[in-house]
Amino acid sequence: MSALPPVPPAPPTAESAPASAIRGGWVPASPASPSQRPAWLLPVATGVVGAIFGATGMFVVTSLQDSSSARADRAVLLDAATACELTSTPGITLADKNLSLTFNHKGEEDYTGVEFSDIACLLGELNTPSAVISHMDQTTSQDGRQTETWDNITVSWSYHPNRGMDGVLAVTAN
Repeated sequence: MSALPPVPPAPPTAESAPASAIRGGWVPASPASPSQRPAWLLPVATGVVGAIFGATGMFVVTSLQDSSSARADRAVLLDAATACELTSTPGITLADKNLSLTFNHKGEEDYTGVEFSDIACLLGELNTPSAVISHMDQTTSQDGRQTETWDNITVSWSYHPNRGMDGVLAVTAN
C-alpha cells in the first residue's frame, strides 16, 4: 500500500494567523454576510426614516392649513359685508385690513345707520351661534357694553333706544 502524500496546510486567514505571517502583511476581509448584521438594524432604520418623513409631512400639511385658515379669517368680515351688500352702506365700516367691522344701528334719534335686518344678515353670514344672537337681542340700555366670541370672531356691542345697537366685529388670533 502506498502512502498518500500529506495534505498541504490551508492558506492563512485573518483569524488563523497574524498579519505578519501572511505574505505582504495583508489579508482581505471576508465579505460580510447578511447573517452577520444585527437583526434589529433594518426595522430600526426603516422606523427612523418613516418617523422623519411623517413628521415632515405633518409640518407641511399643518403649515398649509394654518396659512389658508389665516387667509380665510382675514376675508370673513369682508365676505359677510359683501354677501349682505353692505360694503358701501353708511353705518358699516370695514377697517384694520378687513379684520374689524363696525356697525352703527339707526336709533330713534339717529339720522343714519343700518337696520336690524342688516345686522342680522351679517350675523347670519358669520354663522353666529343662536346663544350670541339671543344675548344681543336681550341687551338693554342698562347692560353696558357686552362681548361674545365664536370661531375666531369677537363681537362687542351696546344698545340704547336713542342710539340703537352699535358694535364692533373683530377677527381674533387663532
